[in-house]
Amino acid sequence: MGETRRVCHVVPLPGSQPVPEELTALCGERIRPGQAEVLATFTGMPCEVCLATAVRGNPAGLVGAAG
Repeated sequence: MGETRRVCHVVPLPGSQPVPEELTALCGERIRPGQAEVLATFTGMPCEVCLATAVRGNPAGLVGAAG
């Protein structure tokens, strides 16, 4: 994928449950195994819809970034 199409999504992870086969970002983007990587902190070009959704309320399972 070209660099201009890369974007960082915010994905709530289940607390104590096993990680599901397919994850869904706050914007609705579905992420399957091998399509993404886990980042230790917010970095790169953010998905604007994910950010807008995250600031409206901290959804269950969303881990805040240390800053």
